[in-house]
Amino acid sequence: MQTFFCAKLMPVVGFLLTLMTPLVNAANPKIAVVIDDIGYRSSDQDALALSGQFTFAIIPFAPLTQKLAKAAHDSRREVIVHLPMEAFSNNHLLGKGALFADMDETTIRTTIRKSLDNVPHISGINNHMGSKFTTTAQPLSWLMDELKQRSLYFLDSRTTPQSIAEQSAVDYGLETAHRHVFLDNQLDHDYLNAQFDKLLTIAHANSYAIAIAHPHPQTIAFLNNISDKLKQHNIELVPLSTLLPMTTAKAERRQAPAPISNEQPKQAAPQ
Repeated sequence: MQTFFCAKLMPVVGFLLTLMTPLVNAANPKIAVVIDDIGYRSSDQDALALSGQFTFAIIPFAPLTQKLAKAAHDSRREVIVHLPMEAFSNNHLLGKGALFADMDETTIRTTIRKSLDNVPHISGINNHMGSKFTTTAQPLSWLMDELKQRSLYFLDSRTTPQSIAEQSAVDYGLETAHRHVFLDNQLDHDYLNAQFDKLLTIAHANSYAIAIAHPHPQTIAFLNNISDKLKQHNIELVPLSTLLPMTTAKAERRQAPAPISNEQPKQAAPQ
C-alpha cells in the first residue's frame, strides 16, 4: 500500500518541483560588474584587490596590460579585452590598436589579432568608446568573425543607443550581452549609490544585470563596500560569462523575425 501511494505521489512531487524552480532562480538574481580601462596606471592594481567576481576589461598595449591580465587571471577572475573603437569624437584618446570604420578588411583583421594576442587569458571583449564603429555593419562583421574563430564573447558597452554590435554578434553565433548601467559617470557617493541601486532594480526585474565601472579611487572604495547590500537583496556578483546563456538567448529572441500569421486579412465591410 505504501509503495502504491508513493508511486501515485511522484508525478505530483515532480510537478511541484517544476513550479518551484523558476521561483528559486527568480529569488536569486545575478549581477556582473565589468571594470574597464585596466592597464594604464599602477593604481589600477587596487581594482584587482577587490574581493568578489569582478570582470576586468584590459586595454591592449598599455604599460601594465600583461602584468594586470595575469594577476587577474591568477586571482581566478575573468579577463576580457577592452578593445578601442572609433567614436564620433575624442578619438585622440583611443590609443594603440584602435579600430576605425574606414579601415579595409585586412587592416581591421590584423589590428584585431594583434590586440587579442596582446592580452593573455581572455574570455571575450568589450568596446572602448566605439560610438561610431559599433554602428557600422561591415567592419563589425569582420570583428565578429575574428571573435568567432577564437570562441570569444562580445559585450556591447552601449556607448550609443544606435549600436548594432550585439545584433552583429548574434548574426555570427557569438555569446553576447550589453551593458545596463554605467556606475561612475559621476564620482560622488550619492551618484554611485543611486546607480548601483538602479542596477539591483534591473537585476530583480530581469534575473540579471550588467554594470560597467572604472578604476577611479572613489569607485573602488564604493565597490569595496557592496557585499552587505548584495546580501540584503539576495543578489550574487558573478563573472560576466555566467550570465551569457541568459543574455544571448534574450538577444536572439529580440532579433528573431515575428511569426507569420495564418489569419487572412479582414476585408472592409461593403459601404
